[in-house]
Amino acid sequence: MKRAHDKPHETAFTFLEGDLDVVGTLTYGELHDRARELAGRLRETLAPGDRVLLLHPAGLDYIVTFFGCLYAGVIAVPLYVPQRRTAPTVEAIARDCAAGAVLTTEAGLRRTSLFAPDSRVASLPWLATDRPASGSSPLPEPDVSPETIAYLQYTSGSTSTPKGVIIDHRNAVAQCAEAAVSWQVDGTSRWVSWLPHFHDYGQIGSVLLPVYAGCHCVLMAPTTFVRRPVRWLQAISRYHGTHTGAPNFAYDLCVDATTEEQRAGLDLSSLITAGNGAEPVQYDTHRRFSRTFTPHGLKPEALCPSYGLAEATLKVTNKAPGAETAWGTFGSITVGAPVTELPADDAVRPLVSCGTTAPDTRIAVVEPETRRRLPDGHAGEVWVNGPSVARGYWGRPEESEETFRARAEGDDGDTGTYLRTGDLGFLHHGELYLCGRLKDLVIIDGVNHYPQDIERTAEDSDPAVRRGRSAAFSVREDGRESLVVVAECAPRAESRAGEVAVAIRDEVWRRHEIGASVVVTGAGGVPVTTSGKIRRSQCRADLLEDRLTALARLDAGPAGTAGAASARPAPAPAASAADALRLGCRTYIEGWVLERVLEGRGEVDARLPLSAHGVTSRNMLELHYGLEEWSGLTVPPEWMWETESIDALAGMVAERLARPAARTAGEGENR
Repeated sequence: MKRAHDKPHETAFTFLEGDLDVVGTLTYGELHDRARELAGRLRETLAPGDRVLLLHPAGLDYIVTFFGCLYAGVIAVPLYVPQRRTAPTVEAIARDCAAGAVLTTEAGLRRTSLFAPDSRVASLPWLATDRPASGSSPLPEPDVSPETIAYLQYTSGSTSTPKGVIIDHRNAVAQCAEAAVSWQVDGTSRWVSWLPHFHDYGQIGSVLLPVYAGCHCVLMAPTTFVRRPVRWLQAISRYHGTHTGAPNFAYDLCVDATTEEQRAGLDLSSLITAGNGAEPVQYDTHRRFSRTFTPHGLKPEALCPSYGLAEATLKVTNKAPGAETAWGTFGSITVGAPVTELPADDAVRPLVSCGTTAPDTRIAVVEPETRRRLPDGHAGEVWVNGPSVARGYWGRPEESEETFRARAEGDDGDTGTYLRTGDLGFLHHGELYLCGRLKDLVIIDGVNHYPQDIERTAEDSDPAVRRGRSAAFSVREDGRESLVVVAECAPRAESRAGEVAVAIRDEVWRRHEIGASVVVTGAGGVPVTTSGKIRRSQCRADLLEDRLTALARLDAGPAGTAGAASARPAPAPAASAADALRLGCRTYIEGWVLERVLEGRGEVDARLPLSAHGVTSRNMLELHYGLEEWSGLTVPPEWMWETESIDALAGMVAERLARPAARTAGEGENR
């Protein structure tokens, strides 16, 4: 409201599509007026405190809707446009928060068909927030306090145990104030972002912080970035962006998926802060990105490793802008023990410092079992205290008490309580270094996955998988995290262990959209505690030190391993123009998968889905863009995930290519 009063005609948000075409802008005055009008419509059917699901695509309509919820006093639950594979997650979240309505766009109303008639989501009223105003009276100024809940930030892609972090106005304002100081953001800044609005990094960095600081934010959809990563850098260059941020994988992608010709016209000299967070920050990524783009104006000190989590609203620590990034090589990390710094050696993976906290935020490193505080230089669980730490999880008082209100041994009431992050780290020369995840989260391409959910999926994939005897964890290979699932096979089914491995891999992809390497063992192969809990860290160590006795092994890549389909027959000669189109499309897809995913190893079987070849979410988006470039068509993204085989996908694209209307731009099919 203050921004609308002080600078009503200044641009708050610009949204880009395609090759950085401007498809919409919002001034501060327009944002204020549209949000108040929507708030009036919401209050006709909703009461303050009701929870509403926001199922919007990336764009300005989401921003108007989110602020409309704040004005109306209803609690926003930022999500995404559901697809078939994500509809169960949306349903689980709707039930968890007892949602009272669904807010989406006119186009999003068609997504009701994804939900069963007796589901909670289908039973809710759906409102298209991009429809023209219908005469509702704008609300008066909203009545909120620091303790008023602003929104629920759901932390997981889980379909079984989604948890909503309660973010109140005090948390959100404190986080924005910390970030504005730590990242040097003010009214003259220009923020450029492709981050999804339903993640904490995108919600704060791309929606709330720009309004708090009163600056201009240039946005694009995540798919716009992933299709052509250079667009992110081009937007920074064109709009003289001063601030941006992304997970570690995005910086790798910018190096790997841009050409010298594309980089030639870039000018990144305006960047003050380029945050790297939301997944572990890698030294090699930092070094490669810096070396690649310093010739194009990037100041290496602008790169800003950070650490945070949704339970702390977003950021906990970051490197100070303008300072050099600290890093070090360390010996083995043991909880409770001192950490030894070693001379730099190619055989030892360097750790990157994630910087320091803001003045009002404190970190304690604690031995997690005894809750004993540890001195600097000792590894333990990272605990956080500060005004940005949320009050707890929605509807989960016991988990909230355990996670958000921890006390270290010997602390009295004056020192306050702490958030237990579950992350393993240590303080070195006053800066935080992270070296593992005590809570066993699997983070792939910046997305969090709970191992318990993946293990449950493995156990559901085939009756031969023993219940409560599977372990999911990540390992680092070739510079990136990858998923491994180890599962025990019932003795009666050991002869078909290869089939079991294929079933596990395919079901993990279908439910979680991650390519997994699978190891099937006999009974007793997965280590457990005396009380029957899975010892994931021990299982990882057994795998890496070759102590697991495997009945079958299946890589995340080639599908021809461990009982998958045998080598495909040679394609029959094309019998018609339609067959020729299908064969050409299939050949393109097969060649892409062979080169970009399998790296020349193994075979591509067109009778199997893309997922069976280890194609990840990021691969899917890259291939989707490649198919559109190859065909000259707009290919529906859901085809990439939901077709049953490569051959079927090729047939669908070929059928659209064969239509005369598809050849004309007037039909909206061409790019």
